[in-house]
Amino acid sequence: MKKYLLSFLLLGVIFSMVACTEKTTTTTVSSTQSTSSSNSTTTKPLTPTYWDQDANGIEDWTEEEITLTYSTWQHTSADIVTIESLMVNAFMEKYPNITVNIQMMGASSEEWDSNFVAAAESGTLPDVFLVNRLASFLPYNILADITEYFENDPDTDYIFDSVHDLGMYKDTRYAIPTFIYPTMWIVNLDILEAAGVAIPSYDWTFEQMQSIAQATTNENLHILGMYGCSFFNRELPKVLKLAAATTEEEIAIAKLWQSYSFDGTKFNFDDPVFLSAMTYLTEAVNGGYCVDALSAETLEEWYLDPAFVPTANGKVALWRDASWSAKNYFSQMLFNWDIYPGPNGVTGGNTDIAGIASTSQHKAAAYQFLKFMSYSEDGLLTRYQLFEDYSDQVYISANNYGYPIVDYGIDGQGVNAVWETIPYGITAPGFTSPEFIESLKNGAYWVNKEVVGWDEADSVAYQYLYQTMVGETTYAAVKDILQTEAMQAMTAARETLDQLIEDLLD
Repeated sequence: MKKYLLSFLLLGVIFSMVACTEKTTTTTVSSTQSTSSSNSTTTKPLTPTYWDQDANGIEDWTEEEITLTYSTWQHTSADIVTIESLMVNAFMEKYPNITVNIQMMGASSEEWDSNFVAAAESGTLPDVFLVNRLASFLPYNILADITEYFENDPDTDYIFDSVHDLGMYKDTRYAIPTFIYPTMWIVNLDILEAAGVAIPSYDWTFEQMQSIAQATTNENLHILGMYGCSFFNRELPKVLKLAAATTEEEIAIAKLWQSYSFDGTKFNFDDPVFLSAMTYLTEAVNGGYCVDALSAETLEEWYLDPAFVPTANGKVALWRDASWSAKNYFSQMLFNWDIYPGPNGVTGGNTDIAGIASTSQHKAAAYQFLKFMSYSEDGLLTRYQLFEDYSDQVYISANNYGYPIVDYGIDGQGVNAVWETIPYGITAPGFTSPEFIESLKNGAYWVNKEVVGWDEADSVAYQYLYQTMVGETTYAAVKDILQTEAMQAMTAARETLDQLIEDLLD
């Protein structure tokens, strides 16, 4: 750790030396003749850039003493060390002109939102913060428009297409995704071995997943092939949409899909592939190889415990779980298991998003701090090194298995520095497989934080999807009314938000 801190100090010294000397650029021109040679030097003045308006060769946000405040629900106590507090210290070491104080704003969603509304009214908003729901903050003028910062940041070109436009409303960017928290597949390798089923490779397909679920289901031993059915309406529609695409245009459209068939503008519950996905769901439920949930009575009957967790206790071959949730059970899973990407390379999950206060007096510096805490290459390398250095202190608080939203590619040594630094392979090798990483680029995400009206549309859609799953109706019978009502709910939510914003401006 001393070497690590020393490297930051050395970087600071180098930065200071460069900052003090580089105020012009010097170009040396050499000409060679048969009898003589001469060198001439031409000095060119620096030109203003977006981040260096005074054209002195130093980015403006690093030239003055600045204090920022930061709020995150991943650090809710001053008495503990978290990866967030360590990252804040690392940022201040790198940029000694900036002081960052962590401002506690609560832990629960309700507390977070109400405290931010109160802070907006009292003028005490933190400068940088996580956003629980975009729609919750927009009516209160909490979020700054950061479109210009984002568009003048060259690193945003490296953000995955699947999450690049999240955090926008009506062509204005108010937030940036920070990390992807995947809904990964957990495979009980012992159950597969006992059933004589070959362990799949990480580039497995939907058809392989079906076959494994069918082959491992054992009613006599109450072994479940697949537990939880959300895959069929969250990621499978995108899998099928991609499979059905035959032209570049169709492929481009399919790649835009998120969970629930949302394409960035609307849901597509009436698309033929969604009907196909629901048909597969019906077949899986009726065939007994996918069980959505078990009642307390069934748990007691089968496993003699109404609170029995069949996944963590070794009774399920395949299941999906959010990374931040599954980690709570890893220590209980006393069997051989591994982590897999979604079938056909489409993994689900969600992102956290973060923004800057409209009242911040140092928005440029706030943006750079937000970038360091999320997707900058330097920040990511720092984060993962800190995670390893302090793993004994931050494992529970930090290890939600957050993945970068960017890919900076291969360096001059043929190494993808960021991705090869991710330390999660110590938990399970599948966490850092190339296939898992690729599946995140092509993910189908649950974007209710980022998309206004998503929650309202979901409240409508869930009722119809549940009725389909339990056999009360067929998807063919409800798909059109589902599409209509879901979009009506989204539109109404946006109209309500627009009216609230208009009232604020008045």
